[in-house]
Amino acid sequence: MNIRTVKTLLCSVALTVLIFTSGCNKNNRRRGPQDKADNVKVSEQIKAIPLAYIIPPHKNVTGKKMSELPKKLQDDYLYGTLAGEYGNYRLCEETLQKVYRQEPKSTDTIHNLGLVYFKQGKIDDAIKAWRRTLELDPGYFEAYYNLAIFMLDLGRIDDGIALLNECIKHEPFHEKARLALGFIHKLRNQNKEAIIHFKAFEHKDRGNINVLMALGELYLLEGLYDLSLQKFEAASRIDKKNGKIFYQLGAAYHRKNFPDLALENYKKASELMPNSPEPYLNIGDIYESQGEFASAMAAYDTALVIDPTNTYARRKSEKVKQSLLTN
Repeated sequence: MNIRTVKTLLCSVALTVLIFTSGCNKNNRRRGPQDKADNVKVSEQIKAIPLAYIIPPHKNVTGKKMSELPKKLQDDYLYGTLAGEYGNYRLCEETLQKVYRQEPKSTDTIHNLGLVYFKQGKIDDAIKAWRRTLELDPGYFEAYYNLAIFMLDLGRIDDGIALLNECIKHEPFHEKARLALGFIHKLRNQNKEAIIHFKAFEHKDRGNINVLMALGELYLLEGLYDLSLQKFEAASRIDKKNGKIFYQLGAAYHRKNFPDLALENYKKASELMPNSPEPYLNIGDIYESQGEFASAMAAYDTALVIDPTNTYARRKSEKVKQSLLTN
């Protein structure tokens, strides 16, 4: 039985796009970076910044929480942060700088200054701000996340992983860090590690279709077919028009040796993905295994119409044609 499964192939750039979104929100302070400015300025020194220079060697918290600041500074901080969220980066930077000058140990202020620097393309200043945040509060998990994304964007994957691990050490259910780690380990074929991170992600969000699909694929690869079916079924209830989901459902039923259910889902996938030969190839395989050679040949030939260069479809079509002639 030769079952082809659809694997999620994400290059490092695509992965960065996926996870380079706003972070967790806690008291209007922990916002992750979104889009870099067109005029990005980053020095070679910052590109090569050692990981050991970023992660603080101590655990002492010397910074001040927002609740420890005077009411006027709290209001100014909130005003500046909201200005940044609405795209007024100049006002955001000016207001947060004003707060910083009056209280240079405000970790939330320094962290959000890093965000507004980043959004304006001042990458060196952003990295320095996040590093300073960690000096003042080694448990400030969102700073680890932001720095991790910077590392991933540079292609420093192992350093990015190390920072993401620091993030979840301080916030075990940080959704975007878990999502990033899950996909990185999945790309590296480290299935068990990927499953751990995706399951942790589901602690807060059980309805993310990308995670459901990823877990379904991973369970399928690990031979955990019942768990795989659970995830694909859940995904199909969320998105009834996604052909990849029904294709994977077909693959899971195919693996469990339920050919009728596999056919049903492969056919649904072929309707939703009319330009993909894959559902037809597996439909052909099932019909061939059942001795229904005419139906198998029709499926293989349809795959060839979609992709005339598909050598598997051509070879199988010739094989079942010979079976038809000799039976």
